Amino acid sequence: MNLEVLQHIVRNEPERIESLANENGLDASASVGVAEFLAGNDGDVSLLSSKQQYHYDNAIEPLLENVPCDGVFGDDTCTGNGVIDDESLLGCYLEDNFLCQHCRFDSDRIKAE
Repeated sequence: MNLEVLQHIVRNEPERIESLANENGLDASASVGVAEFLAGNDGDVSLLSSKQQYHYDNAIEPLLENVPCDGVFGDDTCTGNGVIDDESLLGCYLEDNFLCQHCRFDSDRIKAE
């Protein structure tokens, strides 16, 4: 788990967790509470109860693991493997631009031309 990304989301974008929670029929405030708990405990998911784990699996983990790349030209145009690498993920949240390293490079090259 990328703890830095989790902490950023908890502090600055909890609505992302709330949105996923609502999509999955979960109590959004409980999901945010689980994220806050994890952020305060170094992301140690072994500390979660089964109910908390369900919130994590459905409203938090999708924001941290295997986050899909939007692709250079939209859906299904990723020039990488379709997933944003862990090193790029925080920058994606900060810029609200979800591109993997390959697509970011290609996008920058296209803009420069």
